[in-house]
Amino acid sequence: MIRAGSILVAAALAASPCAQAAAPETSLTDTSLVGKWVVNIGECSDPNAEFITFLKSGAVESTRNGSADAVGFWRLENDRIYLNVLTTPARLHEKLKDVNGYYPFDITVATFNVTADSFQGVGVLDDQTRYGKFTRCKP
Repeated sequence: MIRAGSILVAAALAASPCAQAAAPETSLTDTSLVGKWVVNIGECSDPNAEFITFLKSGAVESTRNGSADAVGFWRLENDRIYLNVLTTPARLHEKLKDVNGYYPFDITVATFNVTADSFQGVGVLDDQTRYGKFTRCKP
């Protein structure tokens, strides 16, 4: 059974993708995914935004407020990003804020509405379902 989820998708739901203008959809590739992406309504120039960085080596880092809060590895297969990350449980759910330590999590992000510089993703981690928009940050 594939577990789908996203540590990287913000809790706030965004507007329905059906309400947005249609853009030509493409598929992500290992090469096109590499780089730094800002999550949801954040700006690339805001150091306090939520970012995810996919490295060519297969490493991934999620940062918030300028600090790494999840690190691990990624692979891309059939428009799904598979993440194996190490993070605190509080990163995944506010109810777990008192749980100390770092734990491994396997997460899958199903991507859609993919363009050269953005994509959307839906994930489920256990009982959580979340939506997020990812926009590429230019170097």
